Formats: sequence, structure tokens, C-alpha cells
Amino acid sequence: MKLNKTYSPCVKICKYDSSFMAGMVCIGCFREQYEITNWINMTEKDKQKALIDINTRKEKYLQI
Repeated sequence: MKLNKTYSPCVKICKYDSSFMAGMVCIGCFREQYEITNWINMTEKDKQKALIDINTRKEKYLQI
């Protein structure tokens, strides 16, 4: 998937669950704090990797 320059996985629902990944992942977009704060400066390759991690976290969260 080719990402355009303005794409972000943010869903404008910033919420954390202390029982999931020590509360360090937003359960709105499933990004870690580092990914949220650095998203705009990440390379497309880094964003692609992050999107894979995001999907993995989301699947894991939905199983609890």
C-alpha cells in the first residue's frame, strides 16, 4: 500500500487501557507513543512497518 503524505491511522479517539501493553498503546489507533509523536517524520518504510505492528496490536487487543 502506498501511503500519501497526509495519511495517518489516527481516528481522533485517544484512549488508553492500563491492562493492555501497560497502557502505552492508544486503543483508538493502536499506536505506541513514539509512533504517534513521530508519525509525521517517519519514512514511508517505517510507516509501513508500524502499520503491520498496529494491526498485530489491534488483533491482540480484540482477543482479550
